[in-house]
Amino acid sequence: MKSQTSFWILKEDERDMKVRIKLIGMPELLPDFEDRKEVQVDFAGNTVKDLLHHLSLRIGPKQKEMFLNDQGKISPMLFVLINGNSVSYSDRLNARLRDDDFVELIFASMG
Repeated sequence: MKSQTSFWILKEDERDMKVRIKLIGMPELLPDFEDRKEVQVDFAGNTVKDLLHHLSLRIGPKQKEMFLNDQGKISPMLFVLINGNSVSYSDRLNARLRDDDFVELIFASMG
């Protein structure tokens, strides 16, 4: 008789992801980022959208708009690089992340 092992299998988007983040042009948004080049962030999900949603929960509503608008779309002023590679404008929210990716979020202010 074979023994059956039961265990939980989490969908890829339900497990915690660990990425390294660098904010450029907005380090004052999150106190964890002050005086640091990068910070490790753990969050549920596996896309840039999941990461931005996680970060936006930690900042005030006005600053949240630097990441996402009311419709959940990414700010046109935010540029995203994953491991040094630019993510195309249309694919930014759905870009997949992997553990230990290095994500640079660059806010380009006008004026």
